[in-house]
Amino acid sequence: MPGLLKSMAGQSRWYGTTKLAFINADWRDFQNKPAVDEDREASILIDDYLRILNKTGWQHTHIIQAPMSTQRFSAGVVSAMQKKRILGVTSRYVIVLRQ
Repeated sequence: MPGLLKSMAGQSRWYGTTKLAFINADWRDFQNKPAVDEDREASILIDDYLRILNKTGWQHTHIIQAPMSTQRFSAGVVSAMQKKRILGVTSRYVIVLRQ
């Protein structure tokens, strides 16, 4: 990933600063697992992504939480998640960075 970001840096300039924006979500190992039992070491969270990007010279300027439709969760899925106390996420992050 660092090599890719460095190669992207030279391709697009806007007022002398390279900009990058992408949509992202935390990756969590939550299948059939209550939120309280999730293992942080088995997850990749937004702060992990930002740490990697910062190490390659990127600075985040904006983090925007973008809601998604709840239609992806049927009533049966929601009920099962509630019974198992699984945390359902219905948003993504739009991360804007500059270098």
